[in-house]
Amino acid sequence: MDLEEIKDKLKDIMEKNRYEHACRVSSVAEQIAEYYNLPIKSVKISGLIHDCAKDYSDSHMKSLIKKYNIRLNEVERHIPKIWHAYVGAEMAKEVFQIEDQEIVDAVKYHSTASVKLGLIGKIVYIADKIEPDRNLTKIKKLWPLVYKDIDLAMLELLDQELEYLISKRLVVHPDTIGARNKIIIEKGY
Repeated sequence: MDLEEIKDKLKDIMEKNRYEHACRVSSVAEQIAEYYNLPIKSVKISGLIHDCAKDYSDSHMKSLIKKYNIRLNEVERHIPKIWHAYVGAEMAKEVFQIEDQEIVDAVKYHSTASVKLGLIGKIVYIADKIEPDRNLTKIKKLWPLVYKDIDLAMLELLDQELEYLISKRLVVHPDTIGARNKIIIEKGY
């Protein structure tokens, strides 16, 4: 499926604001991918479809979780905000005919991060957080770090995410902790 076909399908299933967000994420991801000499098309597709299931109602989301036989663990059942990522990964395969596992993983883990993320997944995770409509001061300071060291940018975003979740007494997904720990171990902190 080419990019225009993907965009047309997305316009049918996403609200206008969400679609515009997906386009901005795709554009930011493309900029980062160009810097790191990555396959642009894979990154653009990942950025476009990362939130393809986010506008579904809770009842529709539950039916899609059942349809795709997604087995949520105890922690995941308590974080409904991430369900769209798991459903979106299945939709990537079925609706958008994506066979590239790195793209599927980028969609699946764009909310929680994961030790399974490749460079494309890291870029989508970051692009989703720093796209131009996100006006947080902390986020704007991250831009130079993205081009200096992608893993340190990830670490900074993961730290911010954990601070937020802890401050709100929300459940933290183990994949988020795992992704953070992997970076710290690999960087030798």
